[in-house]
This record gives sequence, structure tokens and C-alpha cells, in this order.
Amino acid sequence: MKLLLIGTDRGIFAKGTKVRERLTRLGAHLESLQSIVFSRLGYPSCEELAPTSHAYATNSHSRLLYGWDALRIARTLEKPDIVSAQDPFETGLAALFISRHFGVPLAVEVHTDFLTPAFAQHSLLNWLRVHLADYVLRHANGGYAVSQKICDAIQAKYGLKLEVLPIYTDTSRYTSLVHEPHPRFKTALLWVGRMEPEKDPLLALNACINALMKGYEIGITFVGEGSLRVALKKAAADAGMEEWVEFTGVVSDPTPYYAYADLLLVTSHYEGYGMVIAEALAAGVPVLSTDVGISREAGAIVVEVSKQVSVQSQKKNLQKAFGEALCTWLDGRRERSKLQLETYASEDAYLNAVVECYTKI
Repeated sequence: MKLLLIGTDRGIFAKGTKVRERLTRLGAHLESLQSIVFSRLGYPSCEELAPTSHAYATNSHSRLLYGWDALRIARTLEKPDIVSAQDPFETGLAALFISRHFGVPLAVEVHTDFLTPAFAQHSLLNWLRVHLADYVLRHANGGYAVSQKICDAIQAKYGLKLEVLPIYTDTSRYTSLVHEPHPRFKTALLWVGRMEPEKDPLLALNACINALMKGYEIGITFVGEGSLRVALKKAAADAGMEEWVEFTGVVSDPTPYYAYADLLLVTSHYEGYGMVIAEALAAGVPVLSTDVGISREAGAIVVEVSKQVSVQSQKKNLQKAFGEALCTWLDGRRERSKLQLETYASEDAYLNAVVECYTKI
């Protein structure tokens, strides 16, 4: 099979990056793999990953020209058997026009739960992307999504059946972790991610403050960085709880923190997958999560609220429900958990599943 990918990850042009290594291995499963990557000026026009795998940068003068430049490059390449887009948004639109140019099927990868209302409410760009996806997916021939939740939502809205291909995770590094008592906290809570509004770390902090005020002996570690860090530290200080809240900043690998954790809190408004959910559960750490990504299918404790009320009311209801759920867990048996999501035996098994998905389209 000759596959043409349209994506945005410029890490493919740097040797030793995960995306470059993954696509190089994917190319070994195909007759040829060509990748066109949206980029501004300054990248190699063509990078050889392997004899039959190449990456091409659009080197566009403007973001508005990404799609046009991708089509321009595609016209110089050998006709593929299928064109695949990294997402149903900007790359999806470009891939749609390229697939029509060649007269071949269009496959779309979906890594984000863009159909949840919180996605469109987050920004004007996200709102526009929802409409792009609406157009692209009505013309797609197939593809895959990273969670069953996304697949079900897309099939219900568009009648398009996608494969479910969870992101490959080497769970062996987590299952071998030995749980250790936290050096400071009697019960150690953990939050991992970008400290941005869509991840809502304040929801986790407020739930912890509520539990601390009720007398629970807990502490929380925030792993990550972002625009809300100052607000988080101020909220902890205003509540007089600085002693029970710690910030690590950005870490290259959060794995050691799972060993100390008794419970992971996931407070995102939307997720496509939720890698930290899979990692924590594989390490035996229970997860208390909003209804996002793989939370249900992976075995997390899911907190949800009615969507039949205003956005403001949903936020208030979620804050109350999340705090109550945390206290309920603290009062419970606190058993170690297990990842219920079926995983791949190896990355090669995952790549074989990807190729098989393309073959079916």
C-alpha cells in the first residue's frame, strides 16, 4: 500500500524524535509512506526517513497557505492508494482536496473529542474546527479514533464507522512500578498535565481544599506547567493550604510520581484519549475523572453532571459532584486499580492494526 499522510508534527524533521521513529517503523509496513507536514519557513523541503519513506515540509509563508502548499507538494508525488489526515480539521480539509485530486479514498484520524460542547466553547478557533470537521467527515471514507467514546459520537452524527485504535502505550514500565508511601502526604493525590483552562486544574485543587477542610489527611502534587499555575498557587495560599499542595513544574517523565500516588485526578473538559489515565491505571493507581477520553472504557471512576442545564450551572454542578466523589473515595476501601482497556502486545502490533485499518477502506 502507498500511503500519503497530511499532518502537523514538525518533530518528524528532527532525528531521534518519537514521531520520526514511529513513522519510520510504520513505513516499514507499507510499500511507501509519504508525509506532508504543515510548517512555516525553515524546514527541509524533503527529508528521507527510509528508502521508501519521506517527509515534506510545506515551508509556507503564512498559516493560511498550509493547505494550498500541501496540495502543491502532493501534485508532485506519485499517486497514493489512500490519503490520511492527522485530524478532521485543517489537515483533514487539505487531505480531502488531495484525495479528490488523486481520486483515492480519504482516511481521517480523530484524536480529540471535538463533539463535546466544551471543545467548541473553548475558543473561536475550536468552533471553526468543529465546522471543518463536519464537512470533512461527511466526505471521508473511513479512518480511526483513539477511543470508543469518539467513535460512537461520530457514527451517531455522521453515520461514519471508524475503527477504535487506542494510542500505543508500553504498559510494562508502569505495571512494574512498586507503590511507595509519599514522603509528606498520608494520602497522596496526583494531577498531571498542562495547567490550562480546558484541563481545569482548579477543579482538582478545589476538591482537595474541600476535603482538607472536612478533615481528610491528604495532599496533592501538580505535575506540569501552564498559564493557571499562578492562580493555583494563589488559591492554595488563600485557603491556607500551601503545605498540602506541591508543584513540580515540567518533568520529562511523570512515571516516578505514579509510584507515590494513591489517586490520580483528571479534570479535563475534553480529551481524545487521556494518556495519563492509561498510565496511572496500568501502574495500579485509581483514577477519578470527568467523563472524557478513555475514562469509562479504561476503568476510571467517572464523575458526570447533567448537560441539560446552562454551561455555568454545569460548572457549578461538576465542582460539587467532583468534590463529593473525592470524599466518597477517601471514605472507601482505596483498592489499587487495573487498566481494563485492551492493550497491544508491542508497537509493531499497533502499527499492524493501523495498516489493517487503512486496508479496509
